[in-house]
Amino acid sequence: MQGVLIPGTVPVDSAAAVTVGTNPFPMDVSIRKALESDAEAISSLVTGWALHYLEDPTLPEAEQFLASLTPSATAERIRSDNFAYYVAVDSSGVCGVIAIREGFHLYHLFVQADSHGRGLARGLWEHAKSRSDSTTFVVNSSLPAVAVYQRFGFVVKDGPQAASGLTFVPMEYSQSADDSFR
Repeated sequence: MQGVLIPGTVPVDSAAAVTVGTNPFPMDVSIRKALESDAEAISSLVTGWALHYLEDPTLPEAEQFLASLTPSATAERIRSDNFAYYVAVDSSGVCGVIAIREGFHLYHLFVQADSHGRGLARGLWEHAKSRSDSTTFVVNSSLPAVAVYQRFGFVVKDGPQAASGLTFVPMEYSQSADDSFR
């Protein structure tokens, strides 16, 4: 994987912030560890996208899923030792988020629509991956995101499945498999 989009780091609030790429964005973007105070912005970003992927938001299992995306539930995960949350921040605030559960499960990866296609999702992925001790990661990808994850080196492990009102594709990333493409 050539041309890693994270050329350097800058200390910010005792967490590392990263300048993404050669700054293809019209504004400065940094990646840093999420703070509990980011929970509302993260919740808004994730919920906005999640509503697009729910088969029927009125089903009881969908309501339970949406309840897990509230600012208070998000803040609880940010505080938890089982999650690592990182946010991409620009002049308007949080514009992307990634969460890794238990060091290997890519739990969330969302970027504002107006930041799509600029390498921000890859920057978040590379940032989070480099801070995990794991060399293997899993994700339950939404159908539209499968191609994005494949570009990151994930492979489809099974056909589409449904749970909590969502349809997803189980995928896996292995550092050793990614290294074989270099």
